[in-house]
Amino acid sequence: MNRVFATGVLILAVAGVASCTKAGAQTPAAQHPVAAASVSPPAVTASPTVSNLNDASLPLDRYTTTVDEWIELDYASKLLSYDCMKRFGYTLNPGGRLKLTEFRDRSNRMGLVDEAQAARAGYHVDPATAGDRSSHDTGPKLTDEQEVAMSGERNGKPATDVPAGGCAGEGYRKIGWNTTDDMWLQELDNEAASRTLADKNALKVMADWSACMQKSGYRYAKPDDASQDPRWWKGSDDDPATKAEKNTAVADVRCKKKVNWVGQMTAILTAYQQQLVETNLERLESVHGQVQDALKKAAAVLSGR
Repeated sequence: MNRVFATGVLILAVAGVASCTKAGAQTPAAQHPVAAASVSPPAVTASPTVSNLNDASLPLDRYTTTVDEWIELDYASKLLSYDCMKRFGYTLNPGGRLKLTEFRDRSNRMGLVDEAQAARAGYHVDPATAGDRSSHDTGPKLTDEQEVAMSGERNGKPATDVPAGGCAGEGYRKIGWNTTDDMWLQELDNEAASRTLADKNALKVMADWSACMQKSGYRYAKPDDASQDPRWWKGSDDDPATKAEKNTAVADVRCKKKVNWVGQMTAILTAYQQQLVETNLERLESVHGQVQDALKKAAAVLSGR
C-alpha cells in the first residue's frame, strides 16, 4: 500500500524492517513494556520554526538506532549467520547490505508538507522518488532444509540439530543485538505520536487547519481526512493521482504552512517524547549502551570483509 502520508504515524523507525529479516536475539516483549507516563499532558513550549522533521531534534533520537547503524548491525549479523550455515554444508552468497533509502527522509512523517510533491503526486508515492524506495536485499532463496538451519524451526517447532534460533539467532547473539529493543523503541515513538494527536493543543491546530481548508472550498476536519479521502483510492494504490487529488493536496500543504502545522506539532510531539524519556530513562540508557557495544562487535566482524 502506498498511502504514505497519514499523520497517525508521526515517526517511522527503522525497526519496521525487522519483518524483512530473520528474527534477532530477542527477549520476550513483556520484559520491555512502555512505562506509562503521567496522565497529565506535558507543558508545550513555543513552537519551533521547522519546515519538516528533518530539521528537528527529538528526545528519542538519542536512543533510536539510526538507519546506518541498523544496516551495519544487520549485515554483520547476516555474515555471521551465513558463516554458521557453512558448518551445515551450505555455502551461500549472503547478498548485500540493506538499502533502506525511504527511512532516511522523515520530512513528510507528519503528513504531506512539500507543495511541489503535492502538485506532482497528490497523496500518492511521488514518481520523482519512487525508484529510491528499495528497502532490503533478501539474499538467496533458501531450500526447506536450509530454512530449518537458518530459522531453527522445523514444522513450527524448534529444531534440535541446529543452534537455538538457527543460524540467524546465532548471528544476532554473537553481535549482541536485540531487535526486540528496537521494537520497544518503536512502541515509545508510537505512544508519543498517539498522545500528540489527542492533545488539546494538536486539536486546536487541526481546527485551524480545517478552517483554512474550508476557506479554500474543502471540508475536512483533519489532514488524515484529506489524504485518506476514498475518492483518491478507488482503484490501485499505484494509480496516478487525479487533478482533484493534487489540488486538494496543494491546498492541504498551504494550510499547513499557514497554521505552522509542522512547528506546532513538533513542539507537542517533543513534549510527549520527553515525558516518555523521563519515565523510561533507565531502560533507554541500558538499551543505548547495549546497541553501542553491538556496534563495536559489528565493526570488528565487518573489518576486512
